[in-house]
Amino acid sequence: MLGGCAAGGGPVEPVGSASSTPSGPVVSGLGSYSYDVAGASGVVTLPGTSDPAVAGAVALAKAPKPVYVTVAVDNRNGQADQVPSAVTVYTVAGTKVIYESAAKYLNAIDTSKMSIEDGNKVIAAYNKINDPVTIGESRTVTMVGTEPLPEDIVRVTVSDAYGDETEATKK
Repeated sequence: MLGGCAAGGGPVEPVGSASSTPSGPVVSGLGSYSYDVAGASGVVTLPGTSDPAVAGAVALAKAPKPVYVTVAVDNRNGQADQVPSAVTVYTVAGTKVIYESAAKYLNAIDTSKMSIEDGNKVIAAYNKINDPVTIGESRTVTMVGTEPLPEDIVRVTVSDAYGDETEATKK
């Protein structure tokens, strides 16, 4: 059931020095990043496009407009269902910015302060986007956060529902 706290997402945490060479880390910046995990492949797009179901629910809830990151998952040759739950971007300064699953963002919306009809629309949007990318399926998963995308990105990772991180490389 949805409810509880205000919509949020996108925590920013310092992670120490990102520099591994005397001249500093290589800035890969905004754009597309690819990764592979368990036979599935994915492409992270920074910035992503808005998902109509998420955008509609955010508007109904009058929640802060999120920053979108998209993950196109091709699980047609995968060995297990894929559940991307977060994309983390790391900056030159050693900061990490997390963009969480849109389902998690919608789950944090307090529907008790909305009309029953609007609350049901938010719940329907949540249910529509909460499913994993099953074996044999290919689709885009939306991540959201409230922090702007940094331009000085040096590393991107994709986390699954179990917290396992996979490194994504610039395309």
